[in-house]
Amino acid sequence: MDLAVRFAVMLGSRILVPAASFYETEVAPKVLKQFLESDVADLFKFVGSGSSLAEFSFEKIEQYRPGSPQHAIYSASPEQLVGWQQRTRSATKDIAAGWRERIASEATLLDFRRARPQAMTDSEFERAWLEVPERLGQEAFIVPHVLERLPVDPRNISTQNRLHRIVNREYFASYANDFGAAVFQNMSVLGGDVVPSGRKHDDIDFGSLVKVCRASGILKRIRDCHVQELESLCFEQTFQEAFAVSQTGGYAQGSNDRSPSPMRVDLAILTALPKEREAVEAIFGTGNPFRVDGDPHIYKMIDFEIQGMVKKVVVAVLSEVGNVRAGVTGTDLLRSFSPSMVFMVGIAGGCPEPSHISKHVRLGDVVVAHSVQEYDHVKRLSDGTVEFRDSPQRLSYTIAQIVAALQSERTGFDTGWISSRDRALRHFNIDPENLPPDILYGADGVELQHPSDTRRILSPSIVHWGRIGAGDTLLKDPVFRDQLRDKHSIMAVEMESAGIRDAAWSRSCEVSVIRGIVDYCDDHKDDNWHIIAAVSAAAVARLLFETLVKAGSRAGAHSA
Repeated sequence: MDLAVRFAVMLGSRILVPAASFYETEVAPKVLKQFLESDVADLFKFVGSGSSLAEFSFEKIEQYRPGSPQHAIYSASPEQLVGWQQRTRSATKDIAAGWRERIASEATLLDFRRARPQAMTDSEFERAWLEVPERLGQEAFIVPHVLERLPVDPRNISTQNRLHRIVNREYFASYANDFGAAVFQNMSVLGGDVVPSGRKHDDIDFGSLVKVCRASGILKRIRDCHVQELESLCFEQTFQEAFAVSQTGGYAQGSNDRSPSPMRVDLAILTALPKEREAVEAIFGTGNPFRVDGDPHIYKMIDFEIQGMVKKVVVAVLSEVGNVRAGVTGTDLLRSFSPSMVFMVGIAGGCPEPSHISKHVRLGDVVVAHSVQEYDHVKRLSDGTVEFRDSPQRLSYTIAQIVAALQSERTGFDTGWISSRDRALRHFNIDPENLPPDILYGADGVELQHPSDTRRILSPSIVHWGRIGAGDTLLKDPVFRDQLRDKHSIMAVEMESAGIRDAAWSRSCEVSVIRGIVDYCDDHKDDNWHIIAAVSAAAVARLLFETLVKAGSRAGAHSA
């Protein structure tokens, strides 16, 4: 959170701090202390009901029971550290209004169906939900108070988290709308959720800004400098360029040069290289160039037919490789279109493990990611040790279900992708029966033998379900490769999926990463397997998408 405040000091004309958040939590005072005691304190204002902190505190005392920590805080006449601005809206009323609207969503009923008593019907739970604001009376609309009035298990952590997300969303929306304030989006500390904004066209993509600043080398200076240096650091060219790249076209929808609503497509595919885009077109069909007003990218739009149904597939290719560019391009793509799902499709280096047949990855194999880990987002300590700061993040639950349906004990995975791969390879004048040799060397340079694997009898190439590592380093180090494999269970390494993961997560869009193995991340890299690996990944992507569409059409036919 400290970094977010530093960016706010550099970019904001004023920084509004909800007084309730400051005085009722332990985190806010700790983070803000150095800023409020410095020369940049004049940027900050506490906001709340009442014309002063004293009046605000008097109102808050009535919302909490004697003996509660909040009641004690406000009874002690807390110190006002910076200026004050009075609210015109009521957070409690705004939260209550959003609370009543939320239960109209079928998704909300599904979220809490397991948390409520088994004998309770949907209509009974809905009635209990709608009664919560009235039953709260004058008490604050916070999750502990809600749990006392909602028929759910108050000890269930998952239930608590769901309620916090609902209440916090309406709470932040109330403040943002009251003051027409812009907000940071794409913050992992908030779960990547889209935060309601009062000034969408000025919102800042925090995740992309961090990544670009890290890549440009200025992030460490921003983190480490004295807070009084931040305002001047904002005008340095390096930061100006990083900000421009990370906020391509502005974060949120709503700028005047864009259509008011994005175009609906069934699938968006992001590729890092032109040859990967070409492989996708060889599998899905040739696309037509397509542009969107206000979007700098040129896409390919494919009409892909499945069982008589024409599905819209949009394909984008990055201007440069890397997680930052993938995040920026992915954000633009998701702003211009409204895909049901995003696939990152292309090549990757494999992390072979010949001593474990089930985990052994070979050239031409495909890895479908169940999670992505940004392996070069690290903290280097004075003793030389390294701590990884990015935890593995799981991707699409829908794809996890599709993969479970396609996995096979005999072949590892449904082989339906092989025929479309072979047709596409012949399009590139590559004989699928005469592929280049697959030679594996150990870290010491000695050639290793691939283990015998019965799953490879029907096809020498198979599909794996595992973790993919993403970094901004082109890896040609077999020792480090093996460390990533052994310590973090990484099966393949590439340079883009963390960026599209974060971009899709911030837009609440499901994402899948599908990578064909092109080399073993060592000095023996060459181009012999590039097209083969790219086409293989595209063929598996097609099988996943076809399976998803067919499952949906059968469900629709059954319900009809």
